[in-house]
Amino acid sequence: FDVNPDRARTELNALKSVAAGTFNDVKDFIFDLRPMMLDDLGAVPTLRRYVESFQEKNGISVPITVTGVERRVESHIEVTIFRGVQELLTNALAHAQATQIQVALDLAQDHVQATVEDNGSGFNGDDTLKANNNTIGLASLRERIEMLGGEINIQSSLGHGTRVQFSIPITTERY
Repeated sequence: FDVNPDRARTELNALKSVAAGTFNDVKDFIFDLRPMMLDDLGAVPTLRRYVESFQEKNGISVPITVTGVERRVESHIEVTIFRGVQELLTNALAHAQATQIQVALDLAQDHVQATVEDNGSGFNGDDTLKANNNTIGLASLRERIEMLGGEINIQSSLGHGTRVQFSIPITTERY
C-alpha cells in the first residue's frame, strides 16, 4: 500500500475474488460428498437441489420428474439413489458429452425407481462395461443396487445416447 496503493487494491480485490471462488468450490465439494440435506430432508429435495446446481454449473437443462408418493425411505437407500443419479449425470456430461439429460424418480409403494436418459455419444453395451475402466462407476453402481436387492438396466448404443434405470425395493414403513 505504501509504494503503489492502486496496484495493492487491485491485487487485494483479485485475492478476495479467488478466495470467494475457492470457498464456493469447497462448499460444492462438501455437498457432492455427503449433502446434509440428504439426512435432513431426504432424497427427493436433495436430488432437486443437486440437479439445479448441476444445471447452473454446466449450462445444461436437466428436467427432473418425480412421481408416486413423495416420502422418506431408509437412509442407505436414499444415499444409493442420490449417488446413483449423481454418477449418471456426471457420466452423461463428462463421458458422453450429452446436451440433453432427463431424470425421473418414481416412488412406488414397494420400490423406488430412478431413470437417467441422455442424448450423448452412448457406448457399446456390456462389452464396454466389462472391458473399460472408465465404467468403474457404472459397475460399482450396479453392485450397490444389486446388494440392496435391486436391479439396473443399461441401454446404450454408439451415437444414440444412454438410458439407465435402476429399481430398489423398499419397505412400506415411513421414515
